[in-house]
This record gives sequence, structure tokens and C-alpha cells, in this order.
Amino acid sequence: MQRLPLPAFLLKPLGYPPVSTLPEERQKGLRVFWLDGLFASLSGGFIDSYYALYMLSLGASNAQIGLVNTLNQVAGAVMALPGAAIADRTGRYRFMSTITGLIARLLWLVMLIAPWLLPDAGAVWLVLLAWVLIAGVGTMGAAAWTALQADLVPARLRGAYFSSRNIVMQVVRLGVIPVAGLIVNWIGEPGGYQVNLGLAFAFGMVAVYYYSQIPEHVPSPHEQEQISNREILRNIRHMPLLMRFTLGHGVLMFGVMFGGPFISVYMAEELDFSVGTIGFVTTTSVLATTIGMRILGRIQDRYGITWTMRFGLGVPFITSAWLLVQHPWQAYIVSALAALTWAGYNLGAFNLLLAVTPNAHRPRYVAMHTTIISVVGAVGPLTGGVVLDAVGFTPVFLLSTVGRGLGLLLFFLLVREPDPVVEVDEDNADGEDVGG
Repeated sequence: MQRLPLPAFLLKPLGYPPVSTLPEERQKGLRVFWLDGLFASLSGGFIDSYYALYMLSLGASNAQIGLVNTLNQVAGAVMALPGAAIADRTGRYRFMSTITGLIARLLWLVMLIAPWLLPDAGAVWLVLLAWVLIAGVGTMGAAAWTALQADLVPARLRGAYFSSRNIVMQVVRLGVIPVAGLIVNWIGEPGGYQVNLGLAFAFGMVAVYYYSQIPEHVPSPHEQEQISNREILRNIRHMPLLMRFTLGHGVLMFGVMFGGPFISVYMAEELDFSVGTIGFVTTTSVLATTIGMRILGRIQDRYGITWTMRFGLGVPFITSAWLLVQHPWQAYIVSALAALTWAGYNLGAFNLLLAVTPNAHRPRYVAMHTTIISVVGAVGPLTGGVVLDAVGFTPVFLLSTVGRGLGLLLFFLLVREPDPVVEVDEDNADGEDVGG
């Protein structure tokens, strides 16, 4: 029997793969992880696209917007390895991800009450600190999260499964983001953002509950070989695909972080778009991502990871395209095209990371990759914010285009398709036929 997170007639259009041949425990894990994604996206839709605007409403400067993105990357670089080491040594991937997710949601409440606790500039700095801490604890649990999903989702189903999960996350965001913008328009600033933070917290706690229900195998002490970070670094030298992927992705992310965090600021300050309009621009992006994911999941399972990532060829031109925007309808077009080109790259990048890291000590290898990307990415928004305040948006967006283009060039020159993953056959463990 196939156990699904939603009725089959709702899941079939989303591309959820047949899982009836998997053991019941794994079906349950896939089901609750899928529902975790739904509610996590529902909660994030209320704030992820608006945190910079919330800070601006409290009086933040462009330099502070750049600083918060830089500190997010620094926090990620600092917290990734300790979090991975704890997960690797204990084998408790689910616990690590759940506790960090809970802390992150509680910090949303700190952001909510910041204007009541401190006046003006003090509130800005408290929101900034809370957002940075959210990034830090999120990264602390990210390696364990990635490792648990590698254990949970069979390699042959990853394209279809993760695309279906991403699709429902995008569909939910499609509805939530404009509603969040309208709430700000109706209530005003900063009160509307505070209401959104409260809603984000409530739905986020539901996501934490579902994630905590994922089954996991916790290895006994004699199963868990201890290894130092120095040995991990030594081993990485013999993993050329991981090294090449990290190099190309790191350069790309520098270009992205140099200009990307300032796109919403550009819409607000240069184009004079309202919060509601910015919300609808983001909604257009979500709709395009949904369409892209529905197609790309099957393409990846059929043609491979790096082939799917070729859809990212348009990524370098996104920030330059924003310089041509004058009216909201143009912003909708740019946002949709940007989302389509990112959909292929992002889906492939996550599955590539799973494919090029070994099962043994995967959290540590993922954390090494994350740390390098975070260190490189930290420089982007800091320098981008300084350049923005000095010479304006045009140089920042053009330099972002150059950095993105160089990163993609390195990626496609250096990275080849990883070898297929050989898995233990669990399909017929329960003796069931494929259903649905």
C-alpha cells in the first residue's frame, strides 16, 4: 500500500514518485518530510522575501542590508563545522536539525518584538542580530539535514521526489507571499511585518513537528568511526568532483551575493515599487519556479544532474536585466525568467552535493563545502553594499553579472556527471507491487 502525504489525485500533478514498494518506515519518512517542506515554505513565505524591507522600515541603511547578508555568511562559516561534528559523532541527524529549526523559529519572535524592546536604531540592530543568528543555527543543522535526506530518499527517486516537494513549497509561497505583502499594506509598517512574523512562527512550529517524526537509524558507538577535520580535509583532496563543484559554485555564489541581496532594495528605492508590488513580483518568481520544477525533476532522473544544471546558463544575466526594468510588468518578466533558470541549477546543485559526498561522515564533508561557500559568500554583500553606497546600483549589478558568469564557466568546464549511486535494494522488502 502506498502511504502518501496528500490524496493521490493531488500528488499526481506534482510528480510525487511511486513509493509503495518501499518499506513502511521509509514511506512514512518521505511523507512527513514532504509535509515539513509544505509548512516550512508556508512559514517562510511570510518573512523570507520581506526581512530587508522590514529592516528598511525600521530605518536600516543599504550598508546594514549588505552587512546582514555578510554576517549571515560568516555565521554559516563559523557554525557549519561544529554542527556537522556533533551530528557526525552522535549520528543523531534528526535531533540536530529539529533543535536548530526550533531555535530559528523562536528567533523570529525576537524580530517581532524588537521595535517594542528598543527604539529606532536599536531595533534595527536587534533584528539584524536575530536574522544572523537564524542563519547561524540554520547552518549548524544544515549538514545533518542534508545527510538525513541522503539516507531517507533513494537516489533513483531524488529528482522526482525533491522536485515534487519543491513544487508544493513553491505553490504555497505563491499564495502566501502576496498575502504577506497585502497584510503590510493594510496594517502599515512595521506592524504588518510583525503580524507576518507571528504567522511565520505558528506555521514554522508545525513544520518542526513533522520533521521530528522522520525515522532515522542512529548508529551504535562501535558503528561510528571517529575522524578529525584534518582527516576530512585530507580525504577531500581525493574527491575531485567535490573540489571542482565547490570551486565553481563558490565563485558563482560570490557573484550572486555581490548584487542579489539588493534587488528588493532596488525595487523599493529606485523603481519606487510598493511592498504589495514587490510581493507580486516575488509571486511571479514562485510560479515560474513551480513550473520549472515540475519539468526538471523528470529531466534530471532521465538525463542526469549536470545536464539539468545547464538550465542555469541565464543566471549571470539576472542582475543586468533588472537595470532595464522601468515598470512592474517588466519586473514580472525578469523575475519569471530568473526563476526558471535558477530552478534547474538549484535542483541539480543539491542532488549533486548528495552524489559527490560519501555516506560515511557525510555531515562533515557537507559542512566543509558549506564553510567554503559561506566564507566566499560573506565577502559579496559586504563589498556590494560598500560599492552600492559609493557609486549606485549599476556597477554593483554589472559586477555581479561578471562574477556569476565566471562561476558558471568554471563549473561547466570542470564538473562532470557523477557515477550512479549503487544502493541496497529495499524495494521488495514488503513484497508489494508498485501502486498509484
